[in-house]
Amino acid sequence: MTQQLEQTSQAQAAPAPDADALGALIGSYDKGFPHAFGIWFAAALSFGVGLFVLWLSVQNHSATAHPGDVYALYAVGLIAVAVGAVLGLLIRRLVAAQPAYDVFEHGIRTRNRAGEQTALYSDIEDMFSFNSRAVAFRISPRTPWVFLGYSPAQLAVLSELHGKHMAQRASTLFQQVMDGKTVLFRYFQNTSWLTRNMLMNAPTSELTLNKQQLTIGDKRIAIDRIDGIHISAWTGKKTIMAKDGTVFQTMPMNAVLSFEVLHLVLSTLQIVQPPQPGP
Repeated sequence: MTQQLEQTSQAQAAPAPDADALGALIGSYDKGFPHAFGIWFAAALSFGVGLFVLWLSVQNHSATAHPGDVYALYAVGLIAVAVGAVLGLLIRRLVAAQPAYDVFEHGIRTRNRAGEQTALYSDIEDMFSFNSRAVAFRISPRTPWVFLGYSPAQLAVLSELHGKHMAQRASTLFQQVMDGKTVLFRYFQNTSWLTRNMLMNAPTSELTLNKQQLTIGDKRIAIDRIDGIHISAWTGKKTIMAKDGTVFQTMPMNAVLSFEVLHLVLSTLQIVQPPQPGP
């Protein structure tokens, strides 16, 4: 019997959550870039040294000074000023690309050059995480990715965002599954998502979950046959094992978007549902 696939991309069409739905404001975080200070310092130093060298090159030199040396000094000054200016423009663009965001009890509001976006954690379909910290998310494939950065000063809030999304999104999807619906997750078949541009454009495939089974591509496994998900930091792989000791599926460590949500929903299903009798 074919079950209706739950379309979880309703956030795009729905209006932005109101203040009551977002809950209490936990904190606001300005744009940040991990190496901003170092690049700003290098830009200012290069620009300042370049100006000083240019000043030296236009001073009155002794009659014995070789004209070529003066021209070389002038060229070095110009290059240093140009390098400083380019570095300054680069860090300005990088900092501007980082979103400022407000973290609420039940949602997040981000602001960047593309505009403002507000979402409830329970509506965010795709969360890309690293070391249990939220790095980027999109409400659905029809909305743009929002990159939260990975500034050392913000690791604690990124970890909190990851935890809130996992708990609230998993609760929503678990209820949908218990209502007889099928929910979907997305994963990268190609691990080239490691760069920002590739993450924005990399195609994804879908895996689905309902009360009876987990489906990845053309492979299916009953929920009560799943022994667990083994995570290996050594190999950088996550492996779904069957109770008979066979490997059902192996994937790169961060290939599955919102993986912790999937893991939590799957684990909860195994707890609340009794094993099905064998044939």
